[in-house]
This record gives sequence, structure tokens and C-alpha cells, in this order.
Amino acid sequence: MQIIREEINAIGGQEMLEPVLTPAELWETSGRIGIPIVFKLKDRAGRDYVLPFSHEETMTFHARELQSYKQLPQVWYHFSTKERDEPRPRGGLLRVREFIMKDSYSFDRDEAGLDRSFEAHRGAYERIWERCGLEAYYVEAESGIMGGRESSGFMAPAESGENILVRCENGDYYADYDAARGIPRTPDFPDVLDRPDEIETPGVATIEALADFIAIDPAATSKAMPVMVGERPVLALIRGDDRLSEEKLVTVLGEAYRPMTDDEIRAVFGAGGGSLGPVAVTIDVVADEALREGQFVAGANRDGWHLRGVEAGRDYQPEFADIRQANAGDTCPLCGGKLLEEPAIELGHIFKLGTFYSLRFDASNSITTTRASSGPRRSRRTTSTSW
Repeated sequence: MQIIREEINAIGGQEMLEPVLTPAELWETSGRIGIPIVFKLKDRAGRDYVLPFSHEETMTFHARELQSYKQLPQVWYHFSTKERDEPRPRGGLLRVREFIMKDSYSFDRDEAGLDRSFEAHRGAYERIWERCGLEAYYVEAESGIMGGRESSGFMAPAESGENILVRCENGDYYADYDAARGIPRTPDFPDVLDRPDEIETPGVATIEALADFIAIDPAATSKAMPVMVGERPVLALIRGDDRLSEEKLVTVLGEAYRPMTDDEIRAVFGAGGGSLGPVAVTIDVVADEALREGQFVAGANRDGWHLRGVEAGRDYQPEFADIRQANAGDTCPLCGGKLLEEPAIELGHIFKLGTFYSLRFDASNSITTTRASSGPRRSRRTTSTSW
């Protein structure tokens, strides 16, 4: 803790201590109140409170006291207990429900100031790892539920790690598992069709069953993932042999989401979960980049039926984004080498949060934010986090 304190002080940090118990109104303002990992409680008068897993809301609330750009930049940090309602908590000190984390927040007057704060935190962390004798890699990362559009992390290879480091065999690419970009193999496509062709697929509800039933490469199919973003239905679409990266999708959508219920799926699509597809739907479709070229088999939004020859751009108009989970064996996006995976511990994370929080809290007196954090876990604000 003293090493971290010294290095953050050296870049202008001011140490504070923020409360563990925070009013729910702050989280309602940011829009993060509905995130599943948020611990919520009521006091004896029935007022709603949150046990925070990070302190973006609280710090930005305080930043409203800044009166002029002449007071910027500011870097505030603290060491504090955090709470996360982890879906799969582990033992020891990694991926637990209660942990101590150092998080710092910079408030800057413009984009250039944000960039300087971000790089200052990166340098501070590199000195921290060196002083602690840690082998750490600077990696691509996802912003996810923290908000913002850009973030980077530091990971230390360890057999007991709670995370996965994705790296190129040639040593020129490193990424957090949730953010890793990989180029998948080319599918074995069937003959091209002039228009989608409807085929009956009775009892077929999985990609594996579909591929077996019509004798097709699973990579030439698409998988529909219907979600709710607040009250807005969205269809996420990935290749049949891929997995959805939840963190990437949160970043693309700009806020947290939840899977649709069976009743919601039926109401929106008119079919059950095993027969969904993007053709003729009236909701927003976010399709993975791997679906940009080629024709795929997709659900027909009719129970027991699918469509051959579905082509993006011709048969539906999606927003394209990288939302697939990269896999070991994918091609490196930088050099064409093979991607490898190994267990690792996330040591720290730096986010360019932009005005994600400052605008919501009316702390927008030309303020941008960075966040950085560090510890055994994890506006224009840079946030930096040390686990």
C-alpha cells in the first residue's frame, strides 16, 4: 500500500477516504443501479443504499464542487473496502465478494488532459510493479460496466489466477480474455443463394443439433442472443461456433443488459429461443464482425424453422462490432501468429471514462475523467484501479 501511495502521490494524487455505504440515488443517476453484482440494502426507514464495488458515482458527486477549469487537473484516490455480489466467488484473495482496492480518479479539462492523466497512471503502475518485483504485461482490456470506451490493464501470469491472459505466440500482442481480438478460421460455406431459403428443422434448438441436422459447418451458422437494455430489446448475433463476450457487448451498448425472459422472447420474436434470427425483426441488431462476409444459416423466428443463405446488408441491417470471445488458436490481429491462453491475475486497470459520469452528475464544467484501480480484484475521468 505504501508503494502505491508513493507512486500515485508522485503524479499529483490526493488521498481521500470514501464511504462504503452510499445512497442508491447516486447509482440511479449513473444508471448502474441495475447491475447484478451491486449489493443493495435498506435502512430502518426504508431508504435504499448501495455497497459500492467502485466509487465513480461518489467521486463524481464530489467533483461538482469544482468551480473552474483553473482547478484542473485533479487526481483523487483512496484505499477502500469494496463489495461485489460475485456470481462465482472463489476462495483466498481473488474474485471474492469483499476486498480492498485502491482506486484513483482524475478530473481533466479536455481530451488532451485525459490522455496525460491516463499515461501518468500507466507510468505509475509500471513503477509499482517494478518495485514490487512483479512480472506484469500491459494488455488490451474492456471497459464493460465501468463505462467509457477505452481501457487497458496489467496482468501477471499465475497458475492460480482468476483471469486469462491472451497473448500471441510471437510476443507482439497481449490482451485480457474479455477484450482479446482474434481472427477466427474461415467457415466452410455452402453454395450461395439469391435469397434466404426456409427449411424445416423440427426439434432443433442448438447450434450443434442444427449443424448435424442439415450437415453444415457450425461456423456457417449464426447464434442469436436476445437481451434487454433497460426497456429496449436488442438482438446480439454471433457466429454459431463462437461465444458472446459479455464485456464487449456492454461496451458497445454503453450500459448493462440482461438476457430476455422466455415470455419476452416470445412477445418480440413470435418464436422460442431455438429459432431466432435477424431477418424481418424490428429491433436493433448488433452483429459480430465475423458475420460481415458470407451467408449463414439463421433462425426463421418461427418454431421449428431456419433460413439458409442469410446475408448481412442484404437481408438485415445490423450494427457491426467485435462482440465475440476470442479463442486460443485464433489468428493474431497484428502479425498472423497463433493466439495462446494462460491463467493470470489482474493487477490493475485504467479506464478512459470520458464524460460518462460527469455529464450524468452535472459535473461537466469542462471536466473529463480517468479512473485507475489496483488490488487483488478489481470522467473525462481517468479511473485507475489497483487490485
